[in-house]
Amino acid sequence: MSDGCRLGCCTPEVTTLPEGGWKSTEKGWAIDERRAEHLRREWAATSARIDKAQSDYPKCPCGQRVTALDKHGLCSKADVEHRRRRGDFSASKAKARTS
Repeated sequence: MSDGCRLGCCTPEVTTLPEGGWKSTEKGWAIDERRAEHLRREWAATSARIDKAQSDYPKCPCGQRVTALDKHGLCSKADVEHRRRRGDFSASKAKARTS
């Protein structure tokens, strides 16, 4: 039996919960409260690794990090704001008509 999880937040009892602490309820899947801190730490560590790996990627004005920006310096999103920035002025007219 282990002394706890690799992040140091779970007791040996908690690390042996069935299904990793997840259980099905009438409202859907739920995590055992004793395991919630572990998931928070795991998510934070994963997010930090992703942020570090993508730190040198270009960033669109909308905040999205991408491997490459288009000739307008934008990501591949096609929402009204991105189309307007690309010079598609019909996008702003369509928005005005729906308002």
